[in-house]
Amino acid sequence: MDRASPPSGGNRHLGLQLQTISFDNARMGTPELVRALRAVLAGRPGQGALEVHYQPVVGVADGAPLGAEALVRWCHPRLGMLSPDTFIPVAECAGLGQRLDDHVLRTALAQLARWDAEGLRLHRIGVNLGRSSLHAAGLVDSVHRAGELAGTTPDRLMLEVVEHDELELTPGRLAALQALADADVTLALDDFGAGHAGVGLLSRLPFGVLKLDRSLLPGPHRVVAPAAPDSRAVLRGVVALAESVGVEITAEGIETPVHRELVAGLGVPHAQGWLYAPAMPAAAFAAWWQVRVAAVAAAT
Repeated sequence: MDRASPPSGGNRHLGLQLQTISFDNARMGTPELVRALRAVLAGRPGQGALEVHYQPVVGVADGAPLGAEALVRWCHPRLGMLSPDTFIPVAECAGLGQRLDDHVLRTALAQLARWDAEGLRLHRIGVNLGRSSLHAAGLVDSVHRAGELAGTTPDRLMLEVVEHDELELTPGRLAALQALADADVTLALDDFGAGHAGVGLLSRLPFGVLKLDRSLLPGPHRVVAPAAPDSRAVLRGVVALAESVGVEITAEGIETPVHRELVAGLGVPHAQGWLYAPAMPAAAFAAWWQVRVAAVAAAT
């Protein structure tokens, strides 16, 4: 799941900038936004371009880089860089969600192949799968075709699924997701602990990864009742649940050393968040990766 805005403190100016863009975008109007997005997806000039940024996933124990999550941005000529929460819901409602997901998938896998050629080896790359894509009859073929075009193997891809009120897992859709898992594509349950993402979906699909939502982490972003259970106890229970069903865990939204030490103490192996790095363009990601690898090597 994308966290476009930075944590409180440190990079507040950037957060204000992104928030202002969102307000401007809302004034743009949904019909105009749909027309502009349709033009961008068709490759027509004048409405900017979609960019895929990459947020690192690291090992909690040593901070070593392991992989990335691919996250889309829209570089709009008038509104600047738009975060995904300003246009992905509109894309889904307008029937453009599958085309947008396919664009991100193909771009991310092509970039993965380029990094391989440059000697920068990621374990795997994560791509979000929206409602339209999950409901599409040709999902399995689309995923395989993207891998074939890029020259990457299925085990290098992780598809991140988030449950919501309009997700209907029919027998055919369950079979499609099982086929992807059987082909060595990793399925991840995204945003676990927030919204609709819960135990029910975990028990219905062959997930290999559970991504803990930042809302489970202690901090000022959590508003709780005085007698609410301790967040650490809740996290401990979620980690135990994942381990009991053999699912790997990644903690999202790690923004402070306190967060890192908490998940490390619970045995969570992988993490991503602003403490390590935000989502970055491909070139910046590659530079960050090389510096990080060198730093980890020097510390061992």
